[in-house]
Amino acid sequence: MNEKRLNEIKTRKAEIKADLEDTTKDIDLDATNKELDALNAEEEKLQKRAEMAKNLETGEVDPDNVETVPGADDTEEEGGKENMKEETRTSKMSKEVRSFLKYMMTGGKETRGVTLANGQAVVPEELDNEIITEMREVSDVMNFINLKNVRGNLRVGNLSAIEANKDADGDTIQANGGVTGDITFGSYRTSAKIELGVGLDAESLEAFKEIVVSELALALALKLEAEVMTGTGKNEAEGLFAAELPAAQKMSVTAANFGHKALASLKGKIRRAYGKRASYVVNTETFHDEIEGMVDSNGRPIYDSATELLLKKPVIISDEAPKGKILFGYGKRYWYNYNVAPQVASSEHERFSDGMIVHRALAFGDGHVMDSKAFAMLEITAASTASTK
Repeated sequence: MNEKRLNEIKTRKAEIKADLEDTTKDIDLDATNKELDALNAEEEKLQKRAEMAKNLETGEVDPDNVETVPGADDTEEEGGKENMKEETRTSKMSKEVRSFLKYMMTGGKETRGVTLANGQAVVPEELDNEIITEMREVSDVMNFINLKNVRGNLRVGNLSAIEANKDADGDTIQANGGVTGDITFGSYRTSAKIELGVGLDAESLEAFKEIVVSELALALALKLEAEVMTGTGKNEAEGLFAAELPAAQKMSVTAANFGHKALASLKGKIRRAYGKRASYVVNTETFHDEIEGMVDSNGRPIYDSATELLLKKPVIISDEAPKGKILFGYGKRYWYNYNVAPQVASSEHERFSDGMIVHRALAFGDGHVMDSKAFAMLEITAASTASTK
């Protein structure tokens, strides 16, 4: 019975994950979060029951002496009520994560329970995943694109929309679109670091994890977002707004002529198959100054703040997008690959005399537009150079 229910929980989590990654769906995030909390609690309870039953069967544990809340470290001395509070706060972390965080807090001195490779601590996979999750939460752009994590050199075909042929039975079938040439993903570094006083060693692991994970994740997410938006493709990822698009997928209007019709026309610059799953991408200032209060010819707002839809399409608002330009496209046709996902390390040597421990995050990746026909761009220009198409 336990196994059946655990499989049901796993399946439901996969469904929720797919719904969250689909930017075209309107999701009640509060309700979804409550459901996930309930599923996680039920899953944890079922797993503990199964583990206790298995241990009783093999005679490995006395049910009267089961440890319900492991300490932050097996070798740590008893510390009364304060230790018990710390154990309660850290009980949701695995022993591996708790050991790694203690290693970080002590600038690499505390090595009990920490796996080292080439002198560096191996970041626990669940902490790696938490950093990526935090990055997704602070950057809508990361959910808009196709984010991958393929180690080593990634080389894939350059995609192009496939066209069917009209021919007679027996004719040789000709290729019309599909994979044309290939794209090799490079390995460009992004980094961030924070410096914390050694006195933090007296603080809780939970507070330390929040600082390290949240702050470094935020810094890396903003840097990745900047590259995805405007990267030149030279020593950095190729940006969506920097990629060359076919002439038929570009349009420009003067500020005086920019309005509802121009935004609607932009939707018609890419194929309907892409447009059904497409979103608008716009700079934060441009959105609030030019678009948010815009109305159609009947005086109705074109942006619905309740659903966060612009002309019934999702809108990705980014500080890193260029001002005066608006992109419309299917983001999953842009790939960003982390061949080395964000890794965290720490050192007390860099600022030893200052009593500071430096915590650093490094990531290596590259991004490319995989199918230029999946995107269209509108530019708001000066009157002398503008033209509408």
